[in-house]
Amino acid sequence: MPTASALAPLVNVYTIRVGPPRTIVVPKASELASLQDVAVSGTLLKKQVISLDPATGRRTVRLGQNGGAYAIEADGDLHFCLGVKPLQPHITCEVQHATPYLSTFQGAVGGPITATGYFRCLFEHPGFRPEDDAHIFEIHPVRAADLAGQAIPFDVGIPDPGSIHTWLYPHPLNMQDSRIRVAYEPVTDTLTFTNMEGEDENYVQVVGAVSAIHPSPGGSAPGTFTFTSGDIGHPIQVLVLQGTRAVGQLANLTTTSITLVALRGIDLRQALAGRYVILLLAIDIQPGP
Repeated sequence: MPTASALAPLVNVYTIRVGPPRTIVVPKASELASLQDVAVSGTLLKKQVISLDPATGRRTVRLGQNGGAYAIEADGDLHFCLGVKPLQPHITCEVQHATPYLSTFQGAVGGPITATGYFRCLFEHPGFRPEDDAHIFEIHPVRAADLAGQAIPFDVGIPDPGSIHTWLYPHPLNMQDSRIRVAYEPVTDTLTFTNMEGEDENYVQVVGAVSAIHPSPGGSAPGTFTFTSGDIGHPIQVLVLQGTRAVGQLANLTTTSITLVALRGIDLRQALAGRYVILLLAIDIQPGP
C-alpha cells in the first residue's frame, strides 16, 4: 500500500512548458503507470491549492478559501487533500455525492486517513492557467476511506447531470486526443507529452456496443471490456472497478448495446509504448440507447 510520503512527491514532480507546443514532462513514469486501484495512507490536510510556475517548475501551495475549510463542489463532490504536512504538495482526491460526509471530513482534518480508489491521470488542469489547482494525477473516484476511526464506503454513481458531457460536445474530443503526442525515454524513465490544450472532460455519456468482457482476475485488479461507438470512431478499453455498481450492471447485461457514463483517463501503460490512448472508467452501464 503506497503512503502519501512516497506518492505525493511522485505525483508532483512533473513539469510543464508553455511552448508552443505546450509540453508536460513526467519523470518516474513506470512507477506511476503501475498504479491503478490504490489505497494510500497519510494525513487529511486542510483544503490546499497548488500553483505551478512553468518557467521555474516551482510549486507554491496555499490554503483554499475560508482558511482551507472543505466545501461541496457545484457537482456535489468533495475534493480533499491527502498528504504529509500542511502547505506541502499533496495528492488530490475526489469523493462523489459527498454532502452527507462533509462534517466528518471537516472534523478529521489533521488526522490519519487511508483513501482507496482509482488512480487517474488526465490533463484537465495541469497548471498552464493561473487559476489551475495544478495536478495531473488524482485518486478519483474515492471508493472508501478509513477516517476518524471509521471505515466509510462511498458510492460510485452517476454525477450531477451538468458535469456529464458527450464525446462531441462541448469539445470534439477526438480532435483534441489526436493532436497529443507522447514519447518515452527508458533510460531516464520519462514521458514527454506535447500539444495538449491543458483542459479536458471528466465524465462523458456515450452510446455504443460492448464486447470482449473480462471480469476481474482477482485481487484489486479491475474488470475490462471493449467499447465501440460511432461518436468515438475506434475501440476503447473500459475498466470496471470492483465494489462498484457498474460490476453488477455489466454482469446482468442481456444486450451488447449500452449507454455508458464513464470517466476519461490517460492509459499510462500505452504511453510507455509511445502511444497516447484514452481509457474509460465505467460509472454507469444501461442497456440500449
